[in-house]
Amino acid sequence: MKHPILLALAALTICSVDPASAAGPVAPFGCDARPGQTCFFKLFLGPRATRIVQLPAGMKVNVPGVEIGRDRYCIDLGRPPRYKCAQKIINAKYNN
Repeated sequence: MKHPILLALAALTICSVDPASAAGPVAPFGCDARPGQTCFFKLFLGPRATRIVQLPAGMKVNVPGVEIGRDRYCIDLGRPPRYKCAQKIINAKYNN
């Protein structure tokens, strides 16, 4: 065995778990605002948990740890959404 380190790395690669799948489902979010603007998403995750996601214009990300079809979100430009906002249900296709 000339290269035991390569064999060990190959075994780790085969046996490793994808971090995205370990965190649960992911939801695609994107900011369709004009250049120079920032989108603020307030995610309502469960009865008492919230998360703020900030995206510059044109950026798209997958947000892990949400329950699609149950969790909700609000969006505002330039500042985080207010305490009471119009909530939308997080979907699996695209949230903006």
